[in-house]
Amino acid sequence: MYTGRRLIIKGALALTALMSMPRALFAVAWPQQAFASTVAREALINLLGTDQTTLSDEINFTLPAIAESGVNVPLSVETSLPGIKSISIFVINNPRPLAISFKFSPDTLPKLACRIKMAETSEVMAVVVTNSGIFSTSRETKVTEGGCA
Repeated sequence: MYTGRRLIIKGALALTALMSMPRALFAVAWPQQAFASTVAREALINLLGTDQTTLSDEINFTLPAIAESGVNVPLSVETSLPGIKSISIFVINNPRPLAISFKFSPDTLPKLACRIKMAETSEVMAVVVTNSGIFSTSRETKVTEGGCA
C-alpha cells in the first residue's frame, strides 16, 4: 500500500507540473486562422502564405468517386517528391475547407491515410509542401448524403 500511495503522489505532481506549463507550448503550430477560414483560397493563404500551387503528377491521391455518406470519406496521399514538409487536404465546398494538415519530419515516409467529412459533392485538393515548392493535385467526389452541418 505504501508503494501505491507514492505512485499516486508522483502522478499528481507530474500532472500539476504539466498543467502549469504555458498553453503556447502545446499549440505552437496550430494554424487557427486557416482552419477557421470559410473559403478555400483564404484557407490556403492563411496556412501557406499563398494560394498558388503547382500541379504535380508525383502525388498519388486516392479518393472514392462516390461517397454514400459524407460523414466518413476515406482518402490516402502518397508522394515521391523529395523534401516533404507537410501534406494538407482541402474540401473546396465544405463550410471549413481545410480538413487536415500534417507536418512531416525530414526522415518520414510521405504517406498518409485518413477519413474526412464532406458536406456535399466537391473537389478535394491535396497540397504537398516541399523544400522546392508547393504542389497539388485534386479529385472530385460525389456525396449522396452530406456529413457536415
